[in-house]
Amino acid sequence: MQILKVMNNSLILAVNDSGNECILMGKGIGYKKSIGHDIQESEVEKTFILKDKTILRNFIQLASELDDIYFNIVKEIIEYAHKEHEIEVMDYLYLSLTDHIAFVTNRFHEGQIGEKFNYIEVVKYHHKEYMIGKYAVNLINQTMGIELPKSEASAIGLHFVNARLNSESYNKEVQIVKLIDHIEAIVQRKVNTYFEKDSLSYSRFITHLKFFAERIIKKEIFEDTDSDILYDQLSKSMVKEHEVIESITSFVKKKYAIDLTRQEKIYLIIHIHRILSGNR
Repeated sequence: MQILKVMNNSLILAVNDSGNECILMGKGIGYKKSIGHDIQESEVEKTFILKDKTILRNFIQLASELDDIYFNIVKEIIEYAHKEHEIEVMDYLYLSLTDHIAFVTNRFHEGQIGEKFNYIEVVKYHHKEYMIGKYAVNLINQTMGIELPKSEASAIGLHFVNARLNSESYNKEVQIVKLIDHIEAIVQRKVNTYFEKDSLSYSRFITHLKFFAERIIKKEIFEDTDSDILYDQLSKSMVKEHEVIESITSFVKKKYAIDLTRQEKIYLIIHIHRILSGNR
């Protein structure tokens, strides 16, 4: 591989053995290098083969404008995401996240950044991405000697959510989120209450709704066992919860053409009872 352009100490534009332009990333890979210099595989930590010329041009421009510390931070964040949470992302995240971190860092130094709102969808439904965001904020603060607001974790987490848009699981994930929202709305409407969304009971409730929604979307609901007696007992002792279940059952039947089994209803009625008890 030969260098076409040195962008900074950590990034170079090169041509590989197949004649394709690529961006090579590695610690010190561009240090004291010049056009035409041969690069050894051992020097390369990450290779970007960008067929989209616009993205390639943007990558080159960004690298020429920013200190390589930002790219190194992003590399460490993405490696953490892969190692700790087994999350794979598209290469353009290196570009978009680097640009984002440089932007918020500059705004901090200019005194123009304060506590922002959380992207609640990330906090509620994308726990892994949110944890990556929290790790990223700590890393940025330590590396850059600044103190970004905690809400920045959800903004960074959103970048990871978006970088998985083309994954096979994304469409199902969108459907799951929508179903959870619908069910949560049904429960709140039927019981006329507001959930304390920072509470442990709410977190557990959303977790169980996620598992339920996944089964509905995949059409892999629990089969019935000898649950008739238990369900009848719960329905009589938890009247309000039973009414909620019937509304959810009707919605699922109409929307997904699925008849909820009594086994599914038992799990739902128990978890709805728990969230309602935590709000009383």
